[in-house]
Amino acid sequence: MNLTDKRIDQAKPKLKEYALADSHGLMVVVKPNGKKYWIHRFYIDGKRIPMNLGAYPSLSLKEARSIHASNRVLINKGINPKELRDNEKKARKQEVLNTFISVAEKYFEEVYRPNTVPATWKKIIPYFAKDIYPKIGKKPINDIKTLDIYEACKKISDRGSKESAKRVCRMISTIYGWATLIGVANMNIAYGLANSLPQHVKGNFVSTTDPKDFAKILNKIDAMPNDNPYIKTYLQIMPLVFSRQGELRSMRWDEIDLNKGEWKHVVSKTKKNTNGSLHLVPLCLKVIGLIQGLIPFKTTSPYVFCSDKSDSGYYSDSAIYRHLRASGVAKEDTSLHGFRTSQRTIADEVLEVNTDILEIQLSHKNPSDKHGGAYARAEFLKQRKDYMQQWSDYCDEIKNA
Repeated sequence: MNLTDKRIDQAKPKLKEYALADSHGLMVVVKPNGKKYWIHRFYIDGKRIPMNLGAYPSLSLKEARSIHASNRVLINKGINPKELRDNEKKARKQEVLNTFISVAEKYFEEVYRPNTVPATWKKIIPYFAKDIYPKIGKKPINDIKTLDIYEACKKISDRGSKESAKRVCRMISTIYGWATLIGVANMNIAYGLANSLPQHVKGNFVSTTDPKDFAKILNKIDAMPNDNPYIKTYLQIMPLVFSRQGELRSMRWDEIDLNKGEWKHVVSKTKKNTNGSLHLVPLCLKVIGLIQGLIPFKTTSPYVFCSDKSDSGYYSDSAIYRHLRASGVAKEDTSLHGFRTSQRTIADEVLEVNTDILEIQLSHKNPSDKHGGAYARAEFLKQRKDYMQQWSDYCDEIKNA
């Protein structure tokens, strides 16, 4: 007699477990503690195999019969349904272990880092710990949706780092391609996704060339709380040195001579300066004082603006941007690189500084230099030192106006 829900519900426990048969090996086993379990007993290669389907009533009579019917189809084909299910469970367990973070870190360590110079991978890998892993890192790589990746990368783009967002997205696609090759991922769901992210608009960086607006930005920076002296000092120095924001972030202690008031560094834009020599930046008295203020915080790191949260060893541009925005300086007011435009324009139009001096201070190739870069840098060093102090005094003047 086939089972009914009423018959199963009315089955009472006994001292020993017993079974209520349905049909073709499907039955409910009633335990002494009153719990009831579905069992499918079948034969494969002459061996009787019991297969636990689940507990009743969590698994209903209708559901148990459906699984039972599917099992019989497999058995008729010579397939062991219990063995198939166990293998699928093992595969799923292994798949769950292959989280995105475990696969990505394996790719970085075994493939990417050994074949890439640090200056390149340090521009990409830090974004994973900060933006990608918190979003998708703990998920099995095959459970991640394309939208999850897009949203994680879009967050980077929304901070103003559109090119970095695209680079990170392309790296995720590369990781998926590698994972697919070694059989860990089913497919590359990130392929071509970077093209969907907002495009970087080429052109001038956001900046202000109005002295009054520039003064407001300087005052907002000065008014920042000093809970992170590295970043506040960086933002106070940035408007005074004419350097690229990445060059200042990676400033090293061994590049600075505070007695002479000089900072010598390699130009990051071209990886080397004109004629392959160091670029010399004269430091005004205020910058010297600001750097001296960081000496009590000096660590074993070679970097002035050191950070143990970044693989590069110094603060990232996104960390600087967060504090700049928190100070009240909006994206529409200026970018970090925009300080160079402000300095160049105001110095030229208001202070009427010699353009040759400005171009050298900006580490640009001087179009009017007929004698070679090294000669020009030496020729204008005295003038540049005077100008840097003049510029610092002017900034204090407009802030207090």
